[in-house]
Amino acid sequence: MGGKDKALRSIIKILLAGTFAGILITLISIKGYHAAGSPIFCLSCHSMKEVGATWEKSQHKQFGCIECHLPDSNIAVQVAYKTKAGLHDLYHEILRAYPASISASPEAREIVGGNCLRCHYSTVENTFMVEGGGDCIKCHHGLVHGTGMGAGGIKVE
Repeated sequence: MGGKDKALRSIIKILLAGTFAGILITLISIKGYHAAGSPIFCLSCHSMKEVGATWEKSQHKQFGCIECHLPDSNIAVQVAYKTKAGLHDLYHEILRAYPASISASPEAREIVGGNCLRCHYSTVENTFMVEGGGDCIKCHHGLVHGTGMGAGGIKVE
């Protein structure tokens, strides 16, 4: 019986260590996910300085970047999009290859527009904007990040 007890104790120790490691990894991942979506993190790159400065002066400054720039979906879709967008940004930041003026991709525009409507639907529900999924950014492009062609990017010479 001594050998079986020893084996059982070893299995329990391995299971407890695995459970502890799983909980620790989960907590670190959750903390990292939220930290990577904070304005402090997003604005830490040179290419986002002007974007951040205009956001801080806007009427939407109480919202974090991810509240507008991530799809309003489940966590798996958000993590996948955040990873894709983050790797794209990291690539351009490392190579110092951002254009002098940063603009949103069609996919990003669709996500932002959907998030505009998520918050402001009652304001626009009886207007032409709702019909056909109007493009909020078309008219309100400068509302949060200004209208100028700022020098947020990195000009490569």
